[in-house]
Amino acid sequence: MIKEKYVRPAILADALELAPKMKAEDRAEILASNNASPLKALVEPFTYEKGKIYSIIGTKDEGVIGMFGCCPSQLPEYGVVWLLSSNDLYKHTRQFLKECPRWVDEMSQGFEYIYNFVDSRNWKTLKWLQFLGFEPKEKIEKYGHGKLPFLLMMKELNKQKNVWCSYSIKSRNSDIFSSK
Repeated sequence: MIKEKYVRPAILADALELAPKMKAEDRAEILASNNASPLKALVEPFTYEKGKIYSIIGTKDEGVIGMFGCCPSQLPEYGVVWLLSSNDLYKHTRQFLKECPRWVDEMSQGFEYIYNFVDSRNWKTLKWLQFLGFEPKEKIEKYGHGKLPFLLMMKELNKQKNVWCSYSIKSRNSDIFSSK
């Protein structure tokens, strides 16, 4: 019996499987942000010593339908989260949404904040991140390679501290938030 519809630690072969079937919105976002190919975007997280990378497995016929994870940033309390997927993930929306909070908790352990920059055109991703407790912190009108509008989406993990460090991308080097 072949196990279906689950999450497991990712292996490099998963990137090779997912890259050619990555959905158009994700392709557009990684191209606009850092001019990366789908394969490069999926392989890069494996280069981080403390990166946490997972694969979403669909049915036997679908195989790898998504990969996600969290990589350390230049600031130890900040983790860079990401998710790249195929359109097949939409076939499993209910299970995906139900399990997301658990996996966000799992991959963000050891960080006080998790974040990423999201293409403003990617409204499904923005709605999903807000569902998970991420908040838009700043809009950057000309972000990355494509010089397109992106939103800094961030989640504070230790809410009882009630501390938010005011941080302006415009007044500081935005590389502080780059994952490497």
